Amino acid sequence: MLRTDRNLLPLTIAVVLLAGVAASSTSIARPADGEEGKVFVGYLYGRPQGIDFSLYTHLCHAFVTADADGRIRPSRGVPDADLARQAHEAGVKMFISLGGWGWDEQFAAIMTDPEAEDRYIVSVLALVDESDYDGIDLDWEYPDTEQEVEGFERLVRRLRAGLDAIGERKERPMLLTMAASSNPGTLRWLRTEFLLETMDWVNVMTYDYAGPWTNYAGHNAPLFSSSKVPGRNRPSTEATMRYLIEERGIPADRLAVGIPLYGRGFAVSEPYASTEDAPELRIPQGNYTNLHRLLNEEGWTRLWDDEIKAPWLLAPDRSIVFGYDDAESVAIKTEWAMKQGFRGVFFWQVAADRLPDGSHPLQEAAREAWEGDDLQGR
Repeated sequence: MLRTDRNLLPLTIAVVLLAGVAASSTSIARPADGEEGKVFVGYLYGRPQGIDFSLYTHLCHAFVTADADGRIRPSRGVPDADLARQAHEAGVKMFISLGGWGWDEQFAAIMTDPEAEDRYIVSVLALVDESDYDGIDLDWEYPDTEQEVEGFERLVRRLRAGLDAIGERKERPMLLTMAASSNPGTLRWLRTEFLLETMDWVNVMTYDYAGPWTNYAGHNAPLFSSSKVPGRNRPSTEATMRYLIEERGIPADRLAVGIPLYGRGFAVSEPYASTEDAPELRIPQGNYTNLHRLLNEEGWTRLWDDEIKAPWLLAPDRSIVFGYDDAESVAIKTEWAMKQGFRGVFFWQVAADRLPDGSHPLQEAAREAWEGDDLQGR
């Protein structure tokens, strides 16, 4: 809820004025004093317990949503000034994440109504300011029409201007990032020049390469492409990131590689099998916490796929197969990402690999590989 007390009123007026200027501007330069170091980012969803702040450089607190009129909806613990304070005490920067999957229609509606647009932008920036967040992570999934892209770019420019104003007053850099698709057909709507002008970096969601929407049992997040994938389109983390660098001209250090802490299962007997005639079976929950239990307590079998550098999990009766990531694969993926010069890695979502003993084996393995980059003198 946007406050209208005496302390906030000057900021609100300033934000509205800045928003109007930004909307008519043709370019906003990326802040010269923006964050330049490598990043290890986690997405906080809901109310995760026992956060190990020592793992992260940045956390994205998800999600803030709104109605079509731009009015912020009550969310599960977002924003949280106390959580932001805890992060700061641990030396971690905290973003507030806007939107999320399935919220694209509300974004589009807000950006076609000037009053809703103003209301939304002022409210979001007030949340950032009041709860002392360090910036915004924008999850519009996805602007994919000319009208939506126009609204997306206007929204980003206005948020960038508002964040810079807050940062100037607080005397510290305020950051702006976004979550981007791994699909070139969706990525093509984002202009490279615009991203480099406005974003500190882009979190590329290099996962969900296969699922219920594919007609074969593909891996959720392969590092490299598999020759066993049917057809000519053989997606992978490496292929997506190469596209963004080589074809779109985005520098590697402005991109972070996404690592999912969950897998996707299929009711087939082996990886890459056709799912067209697969029986309807209940697929177990796919977060790593549950997959770890299936492997260690329920007799499931781990299969290593050396071509894609990732594991599979096979049910005892061979009725279900999961493509997922484990400690070995995330360490390989993180080491690869840092050697390629990417800004870093990020995880959706941080509670999904938490074991009963409080450990996070996937994120801990990734962090060790990420830190190893420093030990090698990079």
